[in-house]
Formats: sequence, C-alpha cells, structure tokens
Amino acid sequence: MFGLNRLSIQSKMILLLLTVSLLSIGIVAWVGYTSAKIALRRQIENQLVGIRVAKTTTLKSMLEGLRDEVIAMSDTVAAIEGTKAFTQAYRELDAISLTEEQFAALRQFYTSDYLPHLQKNLDIKPVIEQYLPTGNATKYLQYHYIASNPHPYGEKQSLEQSTSDQSSYGQAHAKYHRLFDRAVKIFGFEDIMLVDIDTLSVVYSYQKTTEFGTSLENGPYSNALMAEKIRNMRAFKDRDDFKIADFEPYRPSLGRPMGFAVSPIFDGQRCIGLLLLQFPIDNFNKVLTGNFQWKEEGLGESGEVYLVGPDKTMRSRSRFMADKEKSPEEFLALLAKNGVSERVIKDIRTKGNVICSLPVDSESAVEALRGRSGLMETLDYRQQPVLSAYGPLELDSLRWGVLAEIDKSEAEQPIRKLGRDILTLASGIALGVTVLALIFSSLLTRPLRLLTEGARRIGAGETDVKVHVPSRDEFGELGRVFNQMSDSIRAQTEKLESQIHENQELLLNILPASAVAQRQEGDEKASRQFADVSVLFAEIQGMEELGREVGEAEALSILGDLVGAFDEAAERFGIEKVKTIGGTYLAVCGLSVNRPDHSRRVIQFAQELANIISIFNREQTADLTLSVGINAGPVAGGVIGRRKFLYDLWGDTVTIAKRLATGSDAAIRVTRAMRERLGDQFEFRGPVNIELPGKDAVEAWQVTA
Repeated sequence: MFGLNRLSIQSKMILLLLTVSLLSIGIVAWVGYTSAKIALRRQIENQLVGIRVAKTTTLKSMLEGLRDEVIAMSDTVAAIEGTKAFTQAYRELDAISLTEEQFAALRQFYTSDYLPHLQKNLDIKPVIEQYLPTGNATKYLQYHYIASNPHPYGEKQSLEQSTSDQSSYGQAHAKYHRLFDRAVKIFGFEDIMLVDIDTLSVVYSYQKTTEFGTSLENGPYSNALMAEKIRNMRAFKDRDDFKIADFEPYRPSLGRPMGFAVSPIFDGQRCIGLLLLQFPIDNFNKVLTGNFQWKEEGLGESGEVYLVGPDKTMRSRSRFMADKEKSPEEFLALLAKNGVSERVIKDIRTKGNVICSLPVDSESAVEALRGRSGLMETLDYRQQPVLSAYGPLELDSLRWGVLAEIDKSEAEQPIRKLGRDILTLASGIALGVTVLALIFSSLLTRPLRLLTEGARRIGAGETDVKVHVPSRDEFGELGRVFNQMSDSIRAQTEKLESQIHENQELLLNILPASAVAQRQEGDEKASRQFADVSVLFAEIQGMEELGREVGEAEALSILGDLVGAFDEAAERFGIEKVKTIGGTYLAVCGLSVNRPDHSRRVIQFAQELANIISIFNREQTADLTLSVGINAGPVAGGVIGRRKFLYDLWGDTVTIAKRLATGSDAAIRVTRAMRERLGDQFEFRGPVNIELPGKDAVEAWQVTA
C-alpha cells in the first residue's frame, strides 16, 4: 500500500516515528499556543478590569469622604454660628454704598487683574458688565476683601482681617476666618463658602474669589452646576442631605476645573444656610494617572485610565497629551485628523489639558454612563482600536464613567510573540526528531499534566498553587503565565480577606457584637429583646460654662478626652458603650456578653466615671459634675438608619435610667431593683421619689460608697 511493502522495517519505523513526531509536535504546539493565548488574553483583561475597579474604589472612597466631611462640617459650631453672623452682617451691608473712588478701584481690579487672567483660559473675550457686582453688599465685600486686599488673586485668603472694614462683618470675619483656614489646610479644600438660604448669596468665601458676595440665584455665576445643586437643595432643606456637583471650568477659579460638595446648615430645626466645599480635580488626576506613572502601574506604553462625565467629555488628563516624549501639538493634530472640531482643539490648546473639553463618544463610554460594567474592543477618542474595561462611578445623583484602556496592538503583542516562538520552536524540533520523537512527546505532555493539576487545585479553592515547568519553550511560558495568574488570584484573595477583616473591625467599633452577628445573618435592623441588662445614663454638667471660659474648640477637645477616658474605663469593666451625644453617655452591661454580675460592674463603672471627673476638676481647676442614672431590666435594641447608622436602646428601663440622671448635682442614682440586688455590696442613701412624665414616680437611691 502506497509502496510501503517495498520499504525496509527500519525505514518504516523511521517514517512512522517521523509521522508520529510531526503530528505530535503539531498538536502539542497548537494546544500550547491556544491555551497560552487564552491565558494571556485573560490576564490582560483581568489586569485592565482590576485596575479599573481599584481606581473606581479609590475615587468612590474620596467622594464618600467628601460627603462625610461636608455633612460633618455643616453641623459644627463654626458653620452654624458663622452662617448666622455672616448672614446678619451681610444684610446690614445693603444699606452701605461705596464711594466713587472705592467703586473705581473695584472696577480697576476687574479690568486689569481678574478679567485678563480669566481670558487666558477662555476662547471668548469676557465682558466686564457680566461680572461686575451690582448690589451694595456685594460691592462692599469685594472692595474690602478683594480689590483692596494686598495679596494676589488666588491668595486673598491670607488676609485674616481687613483694616478698612469696620463693620460687624469685619468683626465676624476676624472671628471665624481662622477656623475655616484650619479646616482648609487639614482637609485640602480649595474653598469653603457659606450661602444664605433665603437669597442664595455667598455671605462668606474662604478664598475670596469673585463669586464672593454674589447671588447664586441670579448672579453672574448662577448658571454653574454647583448653583443648580444649591437651588435644588434649597427646595427640600433636608437635614444631613448632600449634593456633589460635577467638575466644570469654574470662572472664579480662572477656568480651572472644580467640583463642589453641598450640605444644609441647621440651627436647631431651622435651615439657616448652605455649606459649600470646593475641591480641585488634581487629587482625582493623581489617582487616575498614578501620578503620571502609567507604565509603573502596569499600563504599558499606551494604557491609561480616565473619567468621562455625563456630557461625554473627559474629566481627567489624557496620557497622550501629557506624554513628555511627544509634543502636545502632535496629539492635537491627531484629534483634528479624526474630526474633532476646531473650537474644541482651540479650547484644549488654551487650557493646556482636555478636561471638560475633549468629547468621548466610544461605545464603552456610553455603556459606562448607562451604569453598566464590562470589557470590549472599541475605538477610543483617538479613533484607535483599544481593549477597554469600563464601569460607572456613582454617588448620589452623580455618575461618571471610568475607562481603563490599552491599545489592542500592544495588548496582543505578547500573544503574537508567543505564536512566533511556538512556530519557531516547533519547526526546529520537527527537523531534529526521529528516534527521540516518542521520548520527546512524553516529555512535552508532562507540563500539560502539571498545568491541569494546578488548575484543578485552584478550582478546588487552593490559592498557593505553583507549577514548576523548568523548560524554556512555550510550555515554560505557559507555566510562568499560570504562576502569575495564581499569584494574582492569591493576592486578590488576600486583599479581599483583609478588606473583610477591616470592615468587620470597623463594624465592631460602631455596633455591639450581637448586633454585628445579626446583620451578618441578614437582619439589617438587628432588632432584639434583652430580658435583663443594666443600663447606665451619665450626663456631664458644666460643659457650657467651661466652653465660655476656654472657648468652644477647647471645650470640644476636653469633652473628647473625657469620653475617651470613659471608653477606656468601659473596656476595663466589660461595659458596652451605646452612644454619646454632647455631654451624655449611654452604656449597657450584659448585652452582647451574658454577665451574671452586670449590675455590680455598672455601679463600679459609674464610680470610675465620677473619679475621672473628679481628677479632671482637680488637675484643671474646673467645676464639672457628673449625674448618673442606673437601672436594670428588659430593653429592646436595634440599628437605626441605613447609610449612616447607629445602635440604640429603648424601653422603660432606658427611660428611667435617663430620668435618674436628670439634675445638676453630682450623684449616682439607682432604682429599688438595683439596690435590692446589690444592697450588701454598696452603701446607699435614700430613697427619694423621681417623677416620670406620664408614669408613676419611682424610688431612687444614691450610691455613697
């Protein structure tokens, strides 16, 4: 058959071995290439997705931090009292007019200082009438704190007190400006503004830019995105509400992209103003660009991560314009070639960056702005084929698209190289195999078995899997890729476990252990009845008088130190703190841990609290008193709130304990039930009747020793 009968056995063996070897080499080479190609592609995709997720998580944490900061600052004494003082003083300034010389100086500031600098970042010439203030109060403030301010524009905040302003506003500014200066330097804000809730006038600006004193209702900057957010917030006036305004070229900051966080300021139950925090885009750019170290972050020569806003324009720097090895004009020429309008290119050239200017209408950007995540091949804003990992970044009503992309040609370069390596190696082996074909085929299949076993172990849940493939052929490359993938899986698993542990520790610092366990089981409210616990309610008296002596900020620091000392004592006595509001302290024993002696522990804890106050009074020559109420019995506990939550107790046991703590004298009062439990362990004096609203009076006994 086919002349084989005429061949010798040796020839047939050689032919057979050669045929088997060639077939084996071809099959193994193809399998190796296919597996490696899939693994490499998956690695690149996972790396892109991982970078995108990591950047998104970091940015969201930054936005959530801004949210928490603006809500917390809106509830500070400085914000509340400052808003009241600045608003009242601002309204008084409506009756004061500038002299002709003063108004001329203000106009001169706009014509020779502000507008020339602003025009450098605009593609049109600004008209002074559009920006010049009109109201008396606005002109007064901008003259005394901007026009006559000796510091350059952008550093006007250095003026702590205006020597020319002798009004009540000047007094308020001298009092509160230093407080806001400290907040700006600690948190890195660009500006802090206070807005009158009725007129939406900016009654205070830390940085003293040109929106100072103007109305965000109908003033020259009322069309800004943050002004729209402020008007929406005024319509609802919800406590602890917040809004994040998207980055936009902000003209008071000379066209630099700025974002804003807004929260209402309440004085009691009345909304008196709005707190506005201005933050630059620089920190966001540092996160997205890795401080311009794209290659070190695993993005190669063409990869980048960038933000896309709701208007489908860039919200971050472009790698290809910031590349030091290439001229920005090359990038702009490429944009022009791809059909980007001359107006956009001129705007980019004027500003020196693409932020809020360069349109991004790729398919992945559209999907991200729809709230979807994924990975696809598409054309980027340069009209270059890229591999794009996309997803949304959302907080409140704000949604950005986060895109991590790398040129398709660079992403597939390792795969093409692997293909060439496999083809070259297979050809060389095919020329040299005869007698050793069977041996080589056995050796070539060994790495596949190792990889299969390694993959099976990973599939079974092992994370510390290593495949040792000593060869340097395609299987060696595949083994190294496999080990890299295994390392990546292990690193991600360890990171996830670390994050879970950190979240668990944070939750345990907020909630009792029993409530944490209930929430982990699916009960978000963690509501539960406790048959018998001891409840302590303590109130520090005299903090307001101390605040008037040493100042509100120092008094708040002292209160924090006292509460910290209370917390340390609670840990020593096995007491669980429930919450602290002002000078009140609510704690419980026997809640998460069943303690038969919980009543004794609570009284000892109360005595320790009184000792802490006594030591403080002696060392600081203060006159604080501590009134403590203790009761034992059944309570109900649970989590209140969803996004920002706390744990609270309620029931008659808690109500009576709070009532026992009422009074200005320093005493530890307990109910009859507590005295009967511990009558032989402590000394008591009493009883006295304590009236309860809507309930019968209860007997109270005072612990004396």
